[in-house]
Amino acid sequence: MKAMLKIFMIFACAISLFANTSDRDFYEAQVKILKELDINPSFIKTSYYTNMKKSIKKSHIKTFTDALKNGYVYIPMIKEHIQNSKVPDSFFYLAMIESGFSNHTVSKAKAAGMWQFMPKTAKMHGLNINEYVDERRDPFASTKAATTYLSTLKKQFGKWYLAAMAYNCGDGCLSKAIKAAGTDDLATLIDPQKKYLPPETRQFVIKILRAAYIARETNFLLSKDSSLLNPKGGLKLVQVTVPGGTNLMHVGDGIGLSLKKMKTNNPHLKYVFTEPNLKNTYVYIPENKKEIFSQNFKPLTGKKDFFAYTVKRGDTLLAIAKKTGVSHKAIKDFNELKTNAISQNQKLIIPRSKDNSIQNYTVQNGETLAEISKKFNVKEKDIRDANSLASSNLNAGESIVIP
Repeated sequence: MKAMLKIFMIFACAISLFANTSDRDFYEAQVKILKELDINPSFIKTSYYTNMKKSIKKSHIKTFTDALKNGYVYIPMIKEHIQNSKVPDSFFYLAMIESGFSNHTVSKAKAAGMWQFMPKTAKMHGLNINEYVDERRDPFASTKAATTYLSTLKKQFGKWYLAAMAYNCGDGCLSKAIKAAGTDDLATLIDPQKKYLPPETRQFVIKILRAAYIARETNFLLSKDSSLLNPKGGLKLVQVTVPGGTNLMHVGDGIGLSLKKMKTNNPHLKYVFTEPNLKNTYVYIPENKKEIFSQNFKPLTGKKDFFAYTVKRGDTLLAIAKKTGVSHKAIKDFNELKTNAISQNQKLIIPRSKDNSIQNYTVQNGETLAEISKKFNVKEKDIRDANSLASSNLNAGESIVIP
């Protein structure tokens, strides 16, 4: 009996020791994050930090894991670049908070992309924005620009947490706040009573700390989603050089990728082709497709496979289709239009392709849509869509287009 009691005591002590070690390691990990961001470790004892921990709900953890799933393919690249650029590892969560790792997020203030750059700031840091491209949506280019910008703000304000806050509200806003507060102390600057900073900025560093806390929290580490933080694979994309005006479909056909997949891999392109004004530019393709690309890709010579058309007063998609000889559906798909609505002076891209061409046809006496469909081997629905027909009724002598 005594022997059993002795074994139990040893086992209990071991569990207690392990728990204390685990708690201590977790505490030290939290302190490390604070130091990494140049925050005084004493901040961990403030009500801000305590409330942050207490306020974590299942919804926060779900938002966290949803963001990881959304950005899963880019996580290895983001982490690698952050480490190489020597900004704090915790800034990995800055993109998570700004956009949920989405390249398509646009704020009310018109900030766009994974790192939520405003147009002026984006251009200042080398990101190209014009009628054809928006590199704020390029996860690779924008990550590089973001770390450069954060490093610049660190030099300006001297501390990483201040760089993060300036990233959120602007350096002018933060400078005024520090002057009004008479200090750059974090706890003072985020005081909700004093309101030195906008509400979103007051919560910004707290949100970064919360994300870092969740990432190291025991329950999360034991969950099935924890592997998303350190994926072994991820999407490995590489840049390849192509001429300006190259259609993504042309690239995709040569390497066995659909147009949809090519668009997904190149979110910075506003259309399904590269910037036409450049002699050469780039697109992203999977790394394992690079060799087949070099073997199969042959740049098109002569005319580009599209041209620009400016919508004139009274134009409709059907009228433009008849005028250009390109099907209504092809124009709609190429410009990613969700409806048939177009507006005066709107620029449309008209694809040049035999597959997209149309022909005009005059309906004969007594002829039905079904008969015309069989005659040209075209679905009735496609003919209705191309001509914006509300029904299948046709009148003799009526001119329609056959896609």
